[in-house]
Amino acid sequence: MFQFSIKKFALPAIIIAGLLATAAPVHAADTSNLSKDQIEQIVHDYLMAHGDVILNSVDTYQKKDVNDRQAAALKVNHDELFNNEKSPFIGNPKGDVTMIEFFDYNCHYCKDVFPTLKSLTENDKNLKIIFKDFPILAPSSETAAKWALAAQRQNKYFEFHQKMMEHKGPITDEDIEKVAKSVDLDLSAARTYVDSTDAMMQLERNRALAQQMAFNGTPSFVINDTAFSGVPDKEDLKTKIAEARKNDAAKTDDKAADDKPAGDKPADDKKADDKDSLTGKDDMKQ
Repeated sequence: MFQFSIKKFALPAIIIAGLLATAAPVHAADTSNLSKDQIEQIVHDYLMAHGDVILNSVDTYQKKDVNDRQAAALKVNHDELFNNEKSPFIGNPKGDVTMIEFFDYNCHYCKDVFPTLKSLTENDKNLKIIFKDFPILAPSSETAAKWALAAQRQNKYFEFHQKMMEHKGPITDEDIEKVAKSVDLDLSAARTYVDSTDAMMQLERNRALAQQMAFNGTPSFVINDTAFSGVPDKEDLKTKIAEARKNDAAKTDDKAADDKPAGDKPADDKKADDKDSLTGKDDMKQ
């Protein structure tokens, strides 16, 4: 799903260096005398014999590059991701775990995962799911996203969102208006908002976020401080949610330990000190 985003010359240099280091045994004294043709032959021979190693190296390098970019983007864009009041959501507004989905109304994978997301919020009362419209598949995707934001202004976002996700096949303008009517939107007010700068800017903000998060497809997710793309099943998501809670609990414990005054002693140590004082053991030690 991710596009190859490694700088043009960095990876080839790394591969060649690795090949020279791991190819046929050439003593250090001989490497300085290698000709261009000899080096090319070493590289060629190694590629022919170990193509899978090269592919694995490229894959590992690519994943690390994406993970590093996502970790940095999560820190820089935390408020925009988690605290943008214009972003629609379902679930507990003060939940201890927040999931963010970047989606497209023409994405059948997004439609496949929607029942799972709905079920998770129904059964996990401490979960919040934020929806980030990320229309990238068709012009009708952007139109639908703007109508969804218009529905949000009329407090009918989730009704509209659910019917759009339940729609089978590619969506048309007629499909969008039919859904809008079915959830009793004020069509005149909705059309005004769909054509507004505010609607356009909200989608541009989502696109900018997706780009910084290295999300090139839908659906893509953030769960607390973990980002990933693809179509996870319910058990995968439940596992990631549980891991997010565990990690947050560990961070809370670490912070409590850091905040504890250095002079404080555990209760058992204090009791031991008090006992020594009463029995005169401190004096005996002198």
